[in-house]
Amino acid sequence: MRNAIRFAAAAGLVVLVAGCVSQTRQVSPQAKRIVSDGAGGYVLPDGTRVQVDQAGGFTLPNGAYVRRDASGALNLPNGSRCLPEGRSGYACP
Repeated sequence: MRNAIRFAAAAGLVVLVAGCVSQTRQVSPQAKRIVSDGAGGYVLPDGTRVQVDQAGGFTLPNGAYVRRDASGALNLPNGSRCLPEGRSGYACP
């Protein structure tokens, strides 16, 4: 009986840990994406196109500036970071 309880507890722990690990490695399906347009700019989640400057950042339609940091992420004016997804663009929270 003790072995059955230990086995059940261990199995539950494995399921719990597996769920946590899989969630930290996946981008949320609700994540917004900034996509490369292939012509030196990006398409924002709302469909707006912006041109990237020499520093790797760009100006939003409202005049706010999005800065690219040394790690390659985009730092939004609201404090969020958009992480690079290869050459295709960025995933934003």
